[in-house]
Amino acid sequence: MMKNNSAESARKAFTLTARQNHPWLFGLLFIPYGVASAVNTLLVPYVLRQQGIPVDRIAGVVAVAAIPTVWSFLCSPLVDLGPKRRSWILFAALGSGIAAGVALLSIHLSLAIVTALLFTSSTFSGLYGAASGAVLTTLPASVRGQAGGWVNAGNLGGGALGGGLLIGLADAVRLPILAVCVTLLVALPAVAALLIHEAPRAREAFLPLVKNVARDLKDVFKSRRTLFGLIFFLSPAGSAAVANLISSVGPDYKASDHEVLLISGIAGGLLSAFGSFAGGFICDRMNRMTAYALAGLLCAVFALYLGFAPHTASTYAIGYSGYALAAGFSYAVFTALVLDVLGERTHAAGTGYALMSASGNLPIVYMTALDGVGYKRWGARGLMGVDALAEAGAGIVLLVIARLVRNVWKSAPAPEISIEPAPSESPA
Repeated sequence: MMKNNSAESARKAFTLTARQNHPWLFGLLFIPYGVASAVNTLLVPYVLRQQGIPVDRIAGVVAVAAIPTVWSFLCSPLVDLGPKRRSWILFAALGSGIAAGVALLSIHLSLAIVTALLFTSSTFSGLYGAASGAVLTTLPASVRGQAGGWVNAGNLGGGALGGGLLIGLADAVRLPILAVCVTLLVALPAVAALLIHEAPRAREAFLPLVKNVARDLKDVFKSRRTLFGLIFFLSPAGSAAVANLISSVGPDYKASDHEVLLISGIAGGLLSAFGSFAGGFICDRMNRMTAYALAGLLCAVFALYLGFAPHTASTYAIGYSGYALAAGFSYAVFTALVLDVLGERTHAAGTGYALMSASGNLPIVYMTALDGVGYKRWGARGLMGVDALAEAGAGIVLLVIARLVRNVWKSAPAPEISIEPAPSESPA
């Protein structure tokens, strides 16, 4: 009997994939993404500060290097139209690692070259995130919070631990060796992609495939959930931008190089991972929009402490430890809410995930720049004060919005899989 219902076959393959890919796998998959980010936000600021570059200029480098996280969705259709997503994961990790390593080799040349190479590394990271996110969307709704915890434990925890390790190496080895270590730390964990259970893609002509991707995206944009989600994702609540600059303000708190390494690297990574697990657990048991708003308020509390407590190494340690917990919590909730907005995707999973992630990355970019302006005007107090004001203000507004739209959200289900059956083929 000839099978001509490709839509039903795709649904079955999707369900099989969802059963086989467990949330813990994404903890491994997102380590390269986190390490690449740590190079931009921890290692490079640390090395540049040692070279005597002022913090406001470092903030500019970090902000520009992070721009691809906002528009990376423009190249994300590649992961929906091309080879298997695990192939894209391996390719993007290697490209990101090489660009980051070369950026370190260029530290003594010019800030413009370093910025351009970090920009390139972030572009590959965006492609990596789209491919990994496409696989992430195969998970059922019941474990989206748990998955968000694992994703950000790998991203934040692995990234901060990797960044801490690299900062330690920066004081012990020459730049060429450090550059090789950066490339390996970004690329090697991506080998976890070989564990992905990925359903074979149905054989489709290119134009029908593009049409199905466009239809999936249209379903996403038409959903009221997308509108509500973007209100949250574009706000500064939970952006936790202080994490991008924390290694460069250690001297303002009279923290030694060893203390900066321990606090912003190892301790910060472990606490971010714990915050991610806690956030994933909590947002599977409460309204995720409310949890998102609370994450912003939690970040504001610790930013205020960092800004207005005495500027000592103890304040640096206690304040950033709390901030790291809040950051992990906020990113786990963000991931869970993104998956709620997207629903189940087959054709545009990578593009849809990249679009939502880009919207959430935009506040990190503009808050990093604004925090840098705050530092330039008022020092560390200004940096932390600007961050706290934005986080708290947005958190309060989002709490109100979460309550107002709760019933509308429930009545606006996430978009379902959109598949156009392929023409049936005659048997040979």
